[in-house]
Amino acid sequence: MPAIFTQRNRDELYRRMIEVGWEQLVEGGIRSLRVERVAAAVGIAKGTFYHFFDSKDDLIYAMLMENRQHAMDVLERVREEAGAPLDRACMRSWLELLWRSERNIFRIATAEEYRYLVRSLPSERTLDPASDGALVRWIVDEVANARPGVDVAAVQNLQFALALTLLNRGLLRVEALERTVDALIDDTLDELFGKTG
Repeated sequence: MPAIFTQRNRDELYRRMIEVGWEQLVEGGIRSLRVERVAAAVGIAKGTFYHFFDSKDDLIYAMLMENRQHAMDVLERVREEAGAPLDRACMRSWLELLWRSERNIFRIATAEEYRYLVRSLPSERTLDPASDGALVRWIVDEVANARPGVDVAAVQNLQFALALTLLNRGLLRVEALERTVDALIDDTLDELFGKTG
């Protein structure tokens, strides 16, 4: 890394590359994301990009992990503001924010592109939304005013079903896609809080 980059410069370039990466992903999908375009957009040489990220896949992983962390931070902030475990309406708002975001990789990638991403990552890295049992357990135990006896595995499976639904949207009836997402969110909420009247 050239000495002219201060830590502040590095941090700003990193943030800008993440943002440009999202712009490219949202605009054209995974195949449209190009290292040279990201580098040019932030005003650095292509070679300098590799001082920040090992590859395009590494950039995408960093983008997804930042997005995941942002979602967790939003949930934690809402919980702190509420001063109590979250009710069904608050959890619905968060799940809708999560699953309806234009930056949700499952809305951007095709099933084939997602499989490529998963294969390209080292084994210790995962993109699976349901694999983090600790996250679901945190939501059940601390965040949501969940009913006793929540089936954590069922909540994980419902989140996985949401991901699969969006990844395979090309196989589904497009006019019913968002209603299907709503139904899976409702099922998740029913598992967390119990069925409503």
